[in-house]
This record gives sequence, structure tokens and C-alpha cells, in this order.
Amino acid sequence: MIAGFAVLALNGVHAVPPNTLWYQIYLVAIVWAYFAISWWRVGKTVGARAWKLEVRDLAGNYPSLGRATVRAVLALLSIGLAGIGLLWCLIDREGQSAHDRLSGTQLLQEVK
Repeated sequence: MIAGFAVLALNGVHAVPPNTLWYQIYLVAIVWAYFAISWWRVGKTVGARAWKLEVRDLAGNYPSLGRATVRAVLALLSIGLAGIGLLWCLIDREGQSAHDRLSGTQLLQEVK
């Protein structure tokens, strides 16, 4: 919401048409920043904090920014392909989603 208000302020309080390329790139960058940087810096988003979940790499550390970026891109594909990547966890022997398996991350209960 704040990102939208910033664009309105910079655009003279005029709405930006949704099919504007720079606006779409801007929104993708905002989404990337929220997820990838949250996973990289603290291992969780605000929503994951409420559920006491966190993202770790296979060594048990917070993922690197590159690994978090790969996870974000793959998660988008997992959801975009009718949720098939999320349903993968139902048949995975460790219960991991496709984007976690492919990015070398894991979603765990919060470590204290």
C-alpha cells in the first residue's frame, strides 16, 4: 500500500494504468524485496512470524540473498502453475514444496 501511495505522490496523484511496464517492474521489485529480503535477513516474513515458521538453508542458516531470490521466483512459479509446486509437499518424503527442494531451502518451525 505504501508503495502505491509513493507512486501516486510521484505521479501527481494520477493513477498509473496497470499495464504500464515500469509500474509492473516496480511492483515485482516491491514483492521481491518483501519476500527475499525478509527471508535473507530474519528468515521469515510477517505472516510466517505469526505462525512461528522460518526459512533456513540446508545447513540451518538463513538463506543467502541469492538463494532467497531463487526461492521467491520458484515460489511464484509453484503458485502460478495451479499450485502444483505447493502440492508437491504431499508426496515429498520430507514434506518440502518444489520451490524449497529446488532452491535448497526448507520451511521449519521457528528455532528458539
